[in-house]
Amino acid sequence: MNFSVSAIIVAAGKGKRIGGLDKSFVNLNGKPIISYSFNCLSQYKFVREIIVVLNSKNIKEGKALLMPDKLTLTAVLGGDTRAESVRNGVLKAKEEFVLIHDAARPFVTEELLDRIFAGMASGVDAVIPVIPVKSTVKYIDENSFVEKTVDRKRLVIVQTPQLFRKKALLDAYRGSSLIGITDEAMLIEKTNGKVRVVVGMEENLKITTPFDLILMEGVLKKWSKE
Repeated sequence: MNFSVSAIIVAAGKGKRIGGLDKSFVNLNGKPIISYSFNCLSQYKFVREIIVVLNSKNIKEGKALLMPDKLTLTAVLGGDTRAESVRNGVLKAKEEFVLIHDAARPFVTEELLDRIFAGMASGVDAVIPVIPVKSTVKYIDENSFVEKTVDRKRLVIVQTPQLFRKKALLDAYRGSSLIGITDEAMLIEKTNGKVRVVVGMEENLKITTPFDLILMEGVLKKWSKE
């Protein structure tokens, strides 16, 4: 199956949990975090355009830094929340499918992208990569007492990039509020669409805290040796 895809890279966050740093442009081994996923997505076989969602402080830097070969690059200003920022990007997308990725996840690979696209078929509205929950998970009440231990066999941790039929996502935007939305698959769920999961990557880390940067440096060293 062939796909015509708009890749949307979300880099409009304010980095509150990492001390106000602009996560997308933090230096990792001499390169901004965003450049790793940007380079992979801009070279992927199905991607026809790149849309980078930036904030008012980094939009000038982003435009100057990110220059894909043979692809259209569009810089879009983000909103107050991640969900609003993604929607701004989706509304600019020209292709039939949209692939939404967090700039703070630098280690996307062609192999992972192949798995995601292999999961898209007739009747499927979205495909998302996931990894299993390894730790014991407990549900607690508002007073910090344990109510129960959750069966983790059917629990997964969600990653990006996530692939969507653009029409399904646009329909979901028209029928749902963005309040409380933490990823676009939630919108498809709310409108009773079909979301398929595929195996993600342990290395597909997201920078959220300073400690995550240390983990990423370790992954990069491992990859450079392989």
